[in-house]
Amino acid sequence: MKATYQLKSQQILFGKGVGFRTEILEIKEEGHPLKDYVQLCIFTRLRINGKIVYRKVRTLIKDDSNLHPGDKVHIRYDPYHLNIVLLTGLSRN
Repeated sequence: MKATYQLKSQQILFGKGVGFRTEILEIKEEGHPLKDYVQLCIFTRLRINGKIVYRKVRTLIKDDSNLHPGDKVHIRYDPYHLNIVLLTGLSRN
């Protein structure tokens, strides 16, 4: 049920979220898989209202995605609800 809510929230972020590029500092799998998606908890750095904050955020990604600490990712998030983010891209540079 929680994973389904998270997936719906990510669909909303696709059109309305704030875009940002950040680095994955720590990553771990958690929860139960939902079809071909995996739930991840990512520790990352975000810039909110001009301030840098470190946050643990959660996302669902395709099971075949392979993320590691140090990867640079593009995310979308809601500044009022920072817990759920949508990963929209990956660049290993």
